[in-house]
Amino acid sequence: MIGQGSDAFVQRGLVAALSMAMLALYSTDAPAQEIRVGRSACADPVTVVARNAPLSTVLKRLADALHFEMDYQAQSDPTVILDERGNANELVLRLVRTMNFSMEQWVDPRCADHRRIVRLSILADGADRQRVPAKNQSAPQAREMDRIAREGLSDYLRSHGMDDEAVEALAVH
Repeated sequence: MIGQGSDAFVQRGLVAALSMAMLALYSTDAPAQEIRVGRSACADPVTVVARNAPLSTVLKRLADALHFEMDYQAQSDPTVILDERGNANELVLRLVRTMNFSMEQWVDPRCADHRRIVRLSILADGADRQRVPAKNQSAPQAREMDRIAREGLSDYLRSHGMDDEAVEALAVH
């Protein structure tokens, strides 16, 4: 009798242990998030591993590793699953291909004239923009926007080795 009772006890213990293991496996909502970014210098390939991570977080890690500014304004933040090694600019472009984005690059003379990203902006989606009502700009706001645009053009021209010209001189007639 003692042998049969201990066998039943062992069987119940095994069933309980298996039940707990199955519960632990299937009770999580999603697999854990993982992001790794590996990089060398200049134009060397970048390794990006992302598992179930929000796009904004993956881009932030890339921005930190590659030393560029990043601004994420989109309402949507898709989950990324990626394990790739390649050119940093191409990897970033592949990640944001379905997003509304703006990317600024700079030719780095220290890196054999390799283009590197200096700023990436993920802009509001079309649906996001429609939710924000358009406002009429007041005169001071319009002047400030004009000043910012002229300053941006000036920075662009200087960064490409051109003389800082007045906007009117660049107009096509």
